[in-house]
Amino acid sequence: MDWVTCTLLTIAFILIIRSWYHSYLAEKEEERRVRAEERREKLKSANRKKMYKDMTTKELRKFNGENDMPIFLAARDIIFDVTTNADSYGPDGGYGIFAGRDASRGLGKMSLEEEDVEECHIKDFSTYEIETLDQWIRMFLHKYKIVGRLLDAQNGKVPEAW
Repeated sequence: MDWVTCTLLTIAFILIIRSWYHSYLAEKEEERRVRAEERREKLKSANRKKMYKDMTTKELRKFNGENDMPIFLAARDIIFDVTTNADSYGPDGGYGIFAGRDASRGLGKMSLEEEDVEECHIKDFSTYEIETLDQWIRMFLHKYKIVGRLLDAQNGKVPEAW
């Protein structure tokens, strides 16, 4: 082997090792980033769980996703943590009007009108509207964590069998 071939092989070998080393470093950095993100999420979750408690409608209002607060909403007497679906229930989401509120009336009427969220009672609901509300609650029970109970609920309790 002449010196030109030897030099080219050496350069190729160095480039291969350099490429492998940079890939290895990038992989390790990504692993560190993922672990740090997991730690942050666990801490956030632990802090959010400290907020889980029975509360009044007034206390519920601050859990609307603003100022790094979680997003809770109530349906009948159950308060759900819907933070995992912030795109829908966050301040700019399509259902953001329900964040931090008793959403029973709005859900049952399938309404996003302010008046249906401000007014919490369901006394005038038809059978269809009650069934609609109960379908929403069943979906929430399967999808979201229960945070607590609404202490001043005006809309009855959810059956324990659910």
